[in-house]
Amino acid sequence: MIWVTDHLGSLTYVGQQWHHLTGQETSTALGMGWHDSLHPDDRAFIVDSFAEACQRQTEFMLLFRLQRTDGSHVWVLGGASPSFTPLTEEFVGFLGVLSEYGEDAQGLTAKADIGTFKPGRPTGDFAPLSKLDIAADYLIAARAVTVGYGPDVANAIDDALHALGQALQREQQATRSAGGYH
Repeated sequence: MIWVTDHLGSLTYVGQQWHHLTGQETSTALGMGWHDSLHPDDRAFIVDSFAEACQRQTEFMLLFRLQRTDGSHVWVLGGASPSFTPLTEEFVGFLGVLSEYGEDAQGLTAKADIGTFKPGRPTGDFAPLSKLDIAADYLIAARAVTVGYGPDVANAIDDALHALGQALQREQQATRSAGGYH
């Protein structure tokens, strides 16, 4: 599932899978509304860790629980890469991915790894629903595996992620305007 924030960490786009998984309307999840779907025991830690990544403007990985529509909880792995404007290198937010954590969940606790991003493969409720979602998955994975190949490679992928994030926002706005989005 793809998501996008602005430079303040406010959610500006989340894939429609969010509503199917959490029962929360995507429009309600925007801004900081997504916090309401976090497991109460994980909420403060995840919100603080996310705020740190925003402040540092760096990639991150978060392991935490989300509440499902039936009231149960699912362990998820969320991560993102920062997005910067092509010319001015101004931080504009994050383009991230959320995947179900497929390993045994017993004994897990919420975790944060600020400064690292290794995206998982989204499946099931988290699978991409549009061609833009699929493109974002590939670009996010490309960004993660090319760390260390120099700023030219990273900047090119960041430029593409920035453009894709804008396209995802436009797609969501168009869908919402047409009455087809929750």
